[in-house]
Amino acid sequence: MDVDGTMEVRLKEEIIMDILSRLPVLSLLRFKCVSKYWMTLISEPYFTLKHLNHAKNNQSSQKILVLHGEMYCCYNGLALIKLRDYPQYARAILLLWNPSTRESIVLPRTEFSLTKDYSCGLGYDSTSDNYKILKIDDAAHCEILALKSGSRRKIDKRPSGVSPVLSDTEDSGAFVHGAFHWIDSLLKNSLISFRISNEVYGEIPLPEGMSLVFNVNCINGVSALEGMLCVYSTHIRRGIHTFKLWVLKDYDVKESWNRLFTIQGTDLYSIPKYKFTDGEVLLRCRVLECGSVFKTSKESSRLWPQSVSERIQDGFIYTKSLISPKLLA
Repeated sequence: MDVDGTMEVRLKEEIIMDILSRLPVLSLLRFKCVSKYWMTLISEPYFTLKHLNHAKNNQSSQKILVLHGEMYCCYNGLALIKLRDYPQYARAILLLWNPSTRESIVLPRTEFSLTKDYSCGLGYDSTSDNYKILKIDDAAHCEILALKSGSRRKIDKRPSGVSPVLSDTEDSGAFVHGAFHWIDSLLKNSLISFRISNEVYGEIPLPEGMSLVFNVNCINGVSALEGMLCVYSTHIRRGIHTFKLWVLKDYDVKESWNRLFTIQGTDLYSIPKYKFTDGEVLLRCRVLECGSVFKTSKESSRLWPQSVSERIQDGFIYTKSLISPKLLA
């Protein structure tokens, strides 16, 4: 220890930071008012990241966000939402929102309009320490927005035979291991990856037993569970829906696909949303009469919501975090 006690102060700060990083977001927002020192400490990017890493491993910090509007995804506690640009309803604006802190920013305008269907995904590029948004429209146009610089540009370079044409699934663009992933309606035996650090496209072979057939009786999609890439399919035959879910255990080993389960039912236009510690998976099921409902992979699980008056369009699992959208742009 130094004569002036410097090491003792540093150790005390590390202990305080470790304790605070395990507390809920609402408590930390209140604790910012304790002193200028705590305000500065809780606002530091290092502390925000430390808190996020703890929250990701804490099931009580995982919440479901349900909106009646259009939401693309949730990542690191941030929700990407599309809103109509009042009073110009022919255009849309993208909103980046932290539902835990209620902070939000309007993202720079895009050339895509509401007249085209497009999908968006949010991810973090650890190489450049930058959050990026990937947009793909129904005409195979691809655009990437880097939040730190506010730069937006089209991505045209891609290998022959690879086209960013999304399938009909409603949950494309899973972000895992620094790359977005989706199923291409032009391919039959692989899915597409797009790494945001070097903007390189790739292909990942699909698991054995999963065949891509695009028609009204077959729905395929890609998702992420516990940080692992997943693919799923629903086949309909004689009114019975057969839902299958695979997970890629080792991202760098393309032969490590493992089928988690197969379930049957009459309401399984399903998208996997979250995996609980007991192994059960939360599924979002599309019921045409009342929008979407949720259930777990247990056969006896109940549907939610049960009332038609509570109609919802979709829901996303998010981690309660302190990440400020205003500090990303």
